[in-house]
Amino acid sequence: MVSLPFKNTASGKKLTASSRNALFQNLVSLVTVLCAEKIDDFSERLAQALLHLSEQSVKPTEAELSFNGFNYLRKNFSAFQKNFVQELDELLAREIRLIEQNKIGMQQHDNSDLSLVTFEEMENKVLLGNVAQSLELALGDTLSALNLRIGWILGREETTTAENPFRPQVFVEAIYQAWRKIDPAPESHRVMLHQLGPELFLPLNAIFGQLNEALVERSILPDLTEAYRKKKAENKVGLPPPKVEKRDQSKYNKVRDWLLSAGKKKSGGDAAADDLNVPDLFSLTEGGGNWNANTISVKVGPRMFVYLNNLQSQIDRMEMDGQLDPVPQSAATLRKVKEQAPPGMLTAVDENTIELLANILDFVFQEKSIPSEIKKLMGQLQIPLLKAALLDKKFFVKDDHPARRLVDTLAKCSLALDRQKGYDDPLYKMIEQIVGRVQKEFDQQMSLFDDAVSGIESLLDTGDKQSQDFLATPIAEALRQEKIGKAKEAAENDIAARLETGEVASFVEAFLETQWVRILTLAHSSKDKKPDVLAKALRTMDDLIWSVKPKASPEQRKELISRLPSILAMLNAWLNAIKWHEPERVTFFSTLAERHAAIVRMQPEASSRHQVEIAVNIAEKASSRRMRRQAAESRGKIQDEFLQMVNGLDEGSWLEFSRNNGGVARLKLAWISPQRTRFIFTNRQGEEPSLFTVEELAKSLRDRSASLVQVDSIVERALNVVLDPEQ
Repeated sequence: MVSLPFKNTASGKKLTASSRNALFQNLVSLVTVLCAEKIDDFSERLAQALLHLSEQSVKPTEAELSFNGFNYLRKNFSAFQKNFVQELDELLAREIRLIEQNKIGMQQHDNSDLSLVTFEEMENKVLLGNVAQSLELALGDTLSALNLRIGWILGREETTTAENPFRPQVFVEAIYQAWRKIDPAPESHRVMLHQLGPELFLPLNAIFGQLNEALVERSILPDLTEAYRKKKAENKVGLPPPKVEKRDQSKYNKVRDWLLSAGKKKSGGDAAADDLNVPDLFSLTEGGGNWNANTISVKVGPRMFVYLNNLQSQIDRMEMDGQLDPVPQSAATLRKVKEQAPPGMLTAVDENTIELLANILDFVFQEKSIPSEIKKLMGQLQIPLLKAALLDKKFFVKDDHPARRLVDTLAKCSLALDRQKGYDDPLYKMIEQIVGRVQKEFDQQMSLFDDAVSGIESLLDTGDKQSQDFLATPIAEALRQEKIGKAKEAAENDIAARLETGEVASFVEAFLETQWVRILTLAHSSKDKKPDVLAKALRTMDDLIWSVKPKASPEQRKELISRLPSILAMLNAWLNAIKWHEPERVTFFSTLAERHAAIVRMQPEASSRHQVEIAVNIAEKASSRRMRRQAAESRGKIQDEFLQMVNGLDEGSWLEFSRNNGGVARLKLAWISPQRTRFIFTNRQGEEPSLFTVEELAKSLRDRSASLVQVDSIVERALNVVLDPEQ
């Protein structure tokens, strides 16, 4: 809510009831006109969103509902738009009546009839409110300014969006009611509502801007801009800090509860943070930890780090002497710190920090997808990671924490390692040097972890750039295949459109679908350079279809006789171009000659009954063709989970492929064709590229000869397991 001391420069008098009503009626007319101009573009955006959802959704029911919704909207564009304008006009008229009765905004809070409302309707009401709220947030100052001007019209100095008859919720309600009239399925209403948002919705910012301009032209708060800016600047003083997002807040609370749990147990249940000297677990100065920052070990931090440095030196000597397992199976080193640290050196929160980090590393060391070489490097980082976590508890709640990013980056590096070379892989040796620097040098500066991550990512980027040389040839071949595939699809559509009339002779249908489709494919693939070739191929096909249609009059038969030599010459020329010399060619032309001869011969006029039978047969054939095509298109829209998985892949994704010898190859998705019909996978060096079509890749996933390698944050997965072990 915004409250400003404003003054109408036109007049200090309040509007009369009749003047106010007339003004609102004019605004309603303006809004209706503006929305009528924008509804067409909105309808198109909504249709595309529903179609995209039907192609991308992993839920079969949602995919079907969204595809059906797309069809309803496509077939009822005009009705939907007309319904919306009518609904908006009626809803705004209702709002004006409520103003006259001094009941504006009250309908939002009237829950007296909830017992008569179904659960689905209640759910839709919640969705409507959510959509309206997102639109309100996106509108910002434009809506606030309109609220103030509406408030002046109503004679109020304090106004809210709920008191504005033109609030976003009215527009959302109009869209919803208009949709219900064209789509009878209640389940799809929620699917449609979920698509609505600031980017897809009507351009309310522009519409509200024009409403503001219309009111300024009537001298209603013309100087509002400066007053509003001043008030907004004043309101910034003393504002509370921004709220933590719900997702982050939940994680924050769980980590906080974990770190404080031991203190609660020792004190009998309600030990406060003050007893542990913990004013804020997650506060930290910029740039890294230091002993003047608000950290847990502020009193004993320097002593603790000296102890950890000495322990690290001892571990290094034991590793050199071969006294330690090079590949850790658990975070035993961290637990030894908690058990063996001198008395008074660790607070209860410090001990819980160690245990939480140890649990995370236990999960990491047990992860089967991470090779032993990488686990060895992670094991070397136990002490540096502990220092980082003791200094900064945001390690557990911030995805982009430098130390946490290093663990995640190392886990992802395991995808690029050559497992056959193992410790001798040059990439491993370079990463080992980077990790060794962190192990020896880290004290309090988190930037060292950032440097390590940058160094490892630079190594991987270098490999990606080198692989481009190997990919040039397979990419060119994939682009050629994709171009031919798209050309064939266009050729099939050209033929299908002609066959759907039901008037094409059966033997010509077979010829077009088996041979002429090859000619049209070539013509479509070369149309950018030779557009006339496609036009000539289509014209020859149409001439052939025309030539086998019945000719009722002598003039039509005469025309056929005159045109037939050139038609046959063009047919033979095109067939020679694709080198179709099989015996079937002779059979086709023989059948074609018989049909032409029968057409040219004088035919007795068919009876009315026979003509009706012919017309019915043609209509049935056309209907059957259209139904088969629509069924095929529908099947193509509803994808199984494996096609959806392929459509969700991005460059950089990793898959494991089973080999015939029983082995497994881990390959990276290095390139995706522009139309996403071809995918090229390579090893880290870009060698041995493998090309897959979208269908081939989906089949590999379906029959489990390929599987997607999980590359999300290993630390996040570990935290989820540790903090919510029952999930």
